[in-house]
Amino acid sequence: MHELGIAQDLFHIVEDKAKENNLKVVTKIVVVVGEASGIEEDFLRHNLMDHLMPGSIAEKAELEITTEPLQARCLACGKEIDSQQSSSLECPNCGDNNLEITQGKNVYLQTIEGE
Repeated sequence: MHELGIAQDLFHIVEDKAKENNLKVVTKIVVVVGEASGIEEDFLRHNLMDHLMPGSIAEKAELEITTEPLQARCLACGKEIDSQQSSSLECPNCGDNNLEITQGKNVYLQTIEGE
């Protein structure tokens, strides 16, 4: 379950950013999970809310997790593809399967809010 390690890394960033900005309380955390990241949103949420946030500066923070859609580029024909255009691992334009993922494979902290 690599979601725990990802959650820990994200939470360290939350703590560091809160400290940098002299926040006493974190009220909202927004995390982006890429569609192709392999991260299970429910496990990530569980690890953050049940294991890392209790007793911390972000104990009562709202946690928002948004999904970043998958986008890729066909290396054969150059067509930009998103997950709504094709659910297969082939280019809908030329049929080639040599695709480069350009968005949607990362997990990152988008914003934190606090007082």
